[in-house]
Amino acid sequence: MKRSMLFLLILLLGVVVFTTGCAGAQAEQPIAKAAPPEEEKIIPVEVAVAQRGQMALVLEYAGTLEAKDSIDLLPGASGRIESVLVEEGDEVQAGDPIAIIEDDIYLAQVKQAEVAVTTAKLSLAKMELGSRPEEIAAAQAAVELARAAVNDVAQVNDNERTRAAADLARAEAALKAAQTEYDKIAWAGDVGQTPQAIALEQATIAYQNALANYNLDTTPSDSQLAPLMLQQAQAELQLALTLQPYRQIDFEGARAAIAQAEAALELANIQLAEVVIKAPFDGVVAELNITRGSRVSPQSVIAVFISKAVEVVVNVPESRIGQIEKGQSAAMQITAYPGQDFPGQVISVAPQANRDTRTFEVKITPTKGMELLRGGMYANVSLLAEEKPNTLLAPRTSITTIDDQPAVFVVMANNTVEQREVTTGLFDKDNIEILSGLKEGETVVTAGQSNLTDGAKVEMTNEPGTAE
Repeated sequence: MKRSMLFLLILLLGVVVFTTGCAGAQAEQPIAKAAPPEEEKIIPVEVAVAQRGQMALVLEYAGTLEAKDSIDLLPGASGRIESVLVEEGDEVQAGDPIAIIEDDIYLAQVKQAEVAVTTAKLSLAKMELGSRPEEIAAAQAAVELARAAVNDVAQVNDNERTRAAADLARAEAALKAAQTEYDKIAWAGDVGQTPQAIALEQATIAYQNALANYNLDTTPSDSQLAPLMLQQAQAELQLALTLQPYRQIDFEGARAAIAQAEAALELANIQLAEVVIKAPFDGVVAELNITRGSRVSPQSVIAVFISKAVEVVVNVPESRIGQIEKGQSAAMQITAYPGQDFPGQVISVAPQANRDTRTFEVKITPTKGMELLRGGMYANVSLLAEEKPNTLLAPRTSITTIDDQPAVFVVMANNTVEQREVTTGLFDKDNIEILSGLKEGETVVTAGQSNLTDGAKVEMTNEPGTAE
């Protein structure tokens, strides 16, 4: 028991000594100072000021200069070339002679056509004169003779009628006398061969002949009158034709013949004029396929003729064709004239796309400097598709993409940046159009955006300038 109390007392004393030593050591140890706060990071950037200016959408295409007009020159006449008046490469004006074909055959055709016109006119003049007086008199005499012949047969005079009646009366009296004599012996029977019977038969025949002659003399038959009346009708027709040999339709036919002959003469003159082969328009003789003595026809290509005016044909994709229209301004850069721009204009836009390439053919012609240009030259074409004279612009380098949206960092008054989404429009190699999200006069970061976050503090390392 005493030992336990003693052990407890010794343990308590040790604890007190240890505690007192520790407190003294703590009192002697100095207190640690707090670390100063970390300094705010400042990011260097380049900036520019958004301001209003002009923006244009220019579409770039490449093409080759070609002659605006190109034709295979065909002669309008056939024959041998008499002379060639140009050489390849010569510049000629519209209507200038290129070559001449021998014209002997065509001159003869003109003379022949002239004679045909004269003949047709003389025929009409002869028709208008009518029949000669001698022809009319002869036709009238023929009619009178024919009428007289008909009258001689159709009309019996009193003397002829009396003679015919007397002949008939004598024949009738003879018949009665023969009949009386025959009646005297008729009772005897078998009297057929008696003189009285024979006399009666002859008297009967004589009477019948006399009666027929009387009828013919006093009443002509149709068989007698018909030939005479036909002759009379023919004579009267011939007289009518002699007095008026042509009807109105005959005169119209004669005038039509004159018109036809005159048309043939005009055609002959046209063919004669075709022996001189002329330039169809102002241009250049690109190829010449004839020499003196060559034979040509309307199917022969004697030359290839091109205009001095040139044009460029470019193929515009479907997505851009709505921005191209006839009359639109353009500029050309020609490889043969480096550093020189040739102004131009759109002269046509194809109404439908090429089925294979889905592009539209657009033709542009130079408006100045045409005399310097030649077919086959390579050309870069710039088309002014859209132009905005007073729109808000910012440098293209100020645009960054955040969450797949275009954005800019705007420098605020306390030199911190504000991240903003913007809507963009047209752009060129330097500037871009800002449709929304930015105001005129605000300063945007153009370099150093990769280190920025919304609210970051920046230091501008250049003087803010106007967006160019």
